[in-house]
Amino acid sequence: MSQDDVSIHGNSGSGKLLLILGLLGGIAIGGGLGFYYFKNMAPATEGQEQERKKPSGPLLTVGFERIAVPIYLRNENSSRFVGNYFVDLAVQVYGDDNQILVKRSQPQLQHAFIAAISQNDLMQEDSPLQLDHDKVAAVLKKKAAEVVGPNVVENISILNTMRLSR
Repeated sequence: MSQDDVSIHGNSGSGKLLLILGLLGGIAIGGGLGFYYFKNMAPATEGQEQERKKPSGPLLTVGFERIAVPIYLRNENSSRFVGNYFVDLAVQVYGDDNQILVKRSQPQLQHAFIAAISQNDLMQEDSPLQLDHDKVAAVLKKKAAEVVGPNVVENISILNTMRLSR
């Protein structure tokens, strides 16, 4: 019996050592993988951010002419039809690739622009029958980013708005 006790205790010491080494190895591998994963998921530094935002190519314009948009004046729980507007837009992008992307997406952009203008309150506060061009441009730029992707559209300018009387 004493020999059995010696052999059990002798094997148990090496088993514990292997168990500890296995646990330490697993922790080291897991820690390394976690570091690698979170290193790649970390937000970009300012230099990397500017590197991604650098435009390539000349500033080009894609025109959207005579977009017919119904405008509603919204107050709390009610909305009142103000009239139809024709809106002329200039969408500015950097480079030929972005210009081609915007031209290919023109129908989707036009639909998104009409929905954005007619669903938001974009009228001037002092003149409720006039569109606020700054508000419209900001809303349309955000909508363009949703359709064609971020950092494609540099600027949107409202060239002309004309209200049709009822």
